[in-house]
Amino acid sequence: MKLPQSIQPVDATHVRYRGRRLVYFGGCDYYRLTRHPHLLKAHAQAVARDGLGTGASRMTTGNHPTHDALEAVLKKFFDCESATVIGDGYLANIALGQALGSGAKAFDALFIDEYAHLSLRDAAKFVGCPVVTYRHCDGDDLAKRLAKRKNDRQILLLTDGVFGATGRITPIANLAKVLPHGSVVWVDDAHGAGVLGDRLRGTVEHVAPSGFKGRELIQSTTLSKAFGSYGGAILGPTWLRKSLLDSNRVVTGSSSLPAAYAAAAKTALGLLRTRPGLAKRLQRNTVFVKDTLRESGLAIDASVFPVVSLNCPAPKEATVLRRRLLANGIYPSCIRYPSDKADAFYRFAISSEHTSAQLEKLAEALCP
Repeated sequence: MKLPQSIQPVDATHVRYRGRRLVYFGGCDYYRLTRHPHLLKAHAQAVARDGLGTGASRMTTGNHPTHDALEAVLKKFFDCESATVIGDGYLANIALGQALGSGAKAFDALFIDEYAHLSLRDAAKFVGCPVVTYRHCDGDDLAKRLAKRKNDRQILLLTDGVFGATGRITPIANLAKVLPHGSVVWVDDAHGAGVLGDRLRGTVEHVAPSGFKGRELIQSTTLSKAFGSYGGAILGPTWLRKSLLDSNRVVTGSSSLPAAYAAAAKTALGLLRTRPGLAKRLQRNTVFVKDTLRESGLAIDASVFPVVSLNCPAPKEATVLRRRLLANGIYPSCIRYPSDKADAFYRFAISSEHTSAQLEKLAEALCP
């Protein structure tokens, strides 16, 4: 296996590929904040002041005031008791798995979605209890597997909030209600945070705005998607924060998030809170594309999440679509996600910054 051919970003919605300037619907930068002037300014000022990195872990000399400021903003944005910033989204899940396996809470069993992100599957190994896999987003299957472990009362559920490859939103309320009281629900909301919910708090706010009665919620997320920066964050109760800071191997042994990325993420959170037009435009663009595709006969989900995913099982079909996309001036984002469960597919991420003409071109290229 080798890396795919590199592509050069040109602006918020274009890349250069094999000498051509093409409209880009790849990635997960749903608001294209990675190029927003406010974030670039915050990053540049922090780099000039603080340098490129901290050169140490947060438990030694790498704890920067900007980390504290970002955590305070995250707590307010997500309305949670504690927020802990980690150097990377993948590492955040590993750190959380380590924290949950450190004895702060003892679990009888861990239940995980069969298509869970690779980082969740890796993190599950650290929790220190039996791991049970249930069928993708299937509450009935989860209930059947729980019934086979009747003596288990302390349950940990692991799932993505939104499955980034397909854009499917987890029916987290249906999953949570079959869990025993006292269970912990861990949602990796890398994709849903900043996109879903009335206050953009993510999947749980979108599908279960009143929360889970009798079940405790923990969220992990990344700052590199909707928030346009970089880094990871763990959101949850105060006991979790204590566990994360108590000799956690990731927090102790990895360099902290560069202050410039923390400053940019803090700026992004402020933008999304004060400029609701960004989220409204993203939703409007998503509805237009998905409605158009469904009207043409394609089996496209009706969710408001801005991803369109099309399986391409036959090489000939994939080639035909690739040529049609290129003819419409669109980068052909056919990918094979690094998982043992997914085949190759075309994935298109709609952003708030795509123009009407670009969205119409995409719909035209995808319609049979």
